[in-house]
Amino acid sequence: MLEIHPGVLAKLVSALGKDEVSAPALAAHIGFDAQLTLAVLGCSHQEGGGENVPANPSLADAVGRLGTDFVRVMALSAGVRSAEGQTAWETGIRVAYLARLVAAHTRACDDELAWLAGLSHNLADYPGFSETGKPEAWLLTADPGGFVADAVRFCRASPARVKSAHALVRVLQLAVSLTYSEHVNGNVGVRASLGSLGLDVAEVERLQTEADYLAQEAIHRYPARLGAAASADGLTQAYAALARAASLQRFLDLAPDLETLSHRAALAMRALFGIGPCVVLRTEGNLLMPLPWWPAPPALAALSLPTDFVQSVLSRAAGGAGAFWQSAQTDQFPVVDAQVARLLGAETMLCEPLQIGGSTQAVLVACNAPEGTSALPNWKELLHSLAARINALQGGMAILAEAEAIPRQEVRKAVHEASNPLTIIRNYVNLLSAKFSSDQETQRDLAIIGGEIGRVAGILQVLGARHDQASAAEPGPGTWVDVNQLISELVRMSLDTLFLPNKINVQIDLDPGIGSIVTQRDQLKQVLLNLAKNAVEAMPRGGKLTFITARGEHGGQGRTVIAVQDTGPGLPEQVREQLFKPAVSTKGGEHAGLGLYISRNLVKAMGGEIECDSSAAGSTFRIYLPAAASESERRA
Repeated sequence: MLEIHPGVLAKLVSALGKDEVSAPALAAHIGFDAQLTLAVLGCSHQEGGGENVPANPSLADAVGRLGTDFVRVMALSAGVRSAEGQTAWETGIRVAYLARLVAAHTRACDDELAWLAGLSHNLADYPGFSETGKPEAWLLTADPGGFVADAVRFCRASPARVKSAHALVRVLQLAVSLTYSEHVNGNVGVRASLGSLGLDVAEVERLQTEADYLAQEAIHRYPARLGAAASADGLTQAYAALARAASLQRFLDLAPDLETLSHRAALAMRALFGIGPCVVLRTEGNLLMPLPWWPAPPALAALSLPTDFVQSVLSRAAGGAGAFWQSAQTDQFPVVDAQVARLLGAETMLCEPLQIGGSTQAVLVACNAPEGTSALPNWKELLHSLAARINALQGGMAILAEAEAIPRQEVRKAVHEASNPLTIIRNYVNLLSAKFSSDQETQRDLAIIGGEIGRVAGILQVLGARHDQASAAEPGPGTWVDVNQLISELVRMSLDTLFLPNKINVQIDLDPGIGSIVTQRDQLKQVLLNLAKNAVEAMPRGGKLTFITARGEHGGQGRTVIAVQDTGPGLPEQVREQLFKPAVSTKGGEHAGLGLYISRNLVKAMGGEIECDSSAAGSTFRIYLPAAASESERRA
């Protein structure tokens, strides 16, 4: 990521730490820094699927699309501005204000484009900018018509050269000339520029005075108070690293599927490191093949990319030996690597082994990355977060493969034993959060801890889901279970811990005639507990929960029917359509929608079915289990 003015960064990070922050408020701070402005606009342009993103004075649309979490990542990844960079920034502010006032006064062009052009006119003077990208490429994102880029390119040209050019070019050329010139009256070039825009000396002097006042006010509003950050103590630096890692992890964790994850990862690489495009290749036998869910040129699949070609940076990275960077222009670049670079439009390639499930199964190819990128802490954080999210979305396949050899009951016991202390830890985190509610730094630290607890809980849920799915495929022998008694026990057990604390009024309507059925007692108890927890979470302000048993029919056969009914707001139609699929949930956080997925598998293992009816008056889940085959069995 490009360096960002420290005063703007301080205000931005401070604002991002508040829950009540709004996109316009964030954008108001972002809009004072050309490089961060262009980074946000660039990502917004890319996220919009190629749509042109019009220049926006507050950048609210861009921030709204990206989300405050990702803007936080960019801000926390920014460097500290040097004295040289501070001078360049202050000059850019002065030119931006004057260009905006001239554009508004003459109505020659859009004043907000003039502001962005003025703020960006000296990007090349910022230390480190030349290593990240060309100003024209970034500016085309903000103004696809190219007039902002033209204005920046020709801002120091003579009035004779810009004569008859687009008004934005002439406005910025005038603003730059006035800012860098000491005498307006004695400068022939400035007077010629004034004439081309229909301005006289008195008018421009008034605009200059107003622009100087506004610029000075802005400079005082964003003081360079982070200038000493380079010498900050280790604890401060460690906190910043933790906050940045948590923000980046959250940005990627918001991806609901692998395709969205690839898109968000590409956004992060472009915004934080100026990298693009990128592709992920997976190992299939002795070859590297593009991942089906990560966008890649179709012709890439036609290449035979071996995993044992020691001259290839792709092959060496696939071997897990480390990261390899190479320029496409070098004579030692193998032809197959050169072909990959050509297809991706890359001048350089950074090949990183991507750790998935504890072993190298893929290679991330990042194009046009500056040399040394692989050693940056931010880059390592991004790779770690990306691999973690891939594991989560794929169900942790590599880890689970090793767990297949463990008996199912042992896995379920381990998941249960680990979940209990996690719940206790989460409760204590909540207590500490309430105790230090006014301390924002402590709240952020606790939020990081809570996020990590959620991630561990998610891993446990995936393990439980996988083994419960195996249980559904191979159901064990059942025993006689008194359904009414089981429900009564569950209500008594959960009354003080689940129902009363959440203001839930529980009612049971049990048919004594259903008797006992042959089924798996523990599995049925788990299903009912999952449904009860879901119902409680659907009624955050309290409500009524009813357990009903009855005899009925389903699919032309006699069934024992168990209904769990709540008075919540009901489920949206799009959720109902895919309710029993994994990762479908309206609750967010660690609730990956696995509870109903597990419940459905367990009910099927018991030879039953589960259905849901939902409306604005509440939701009802009905379980249909095989009834006893004869009256004698019912009596037994």
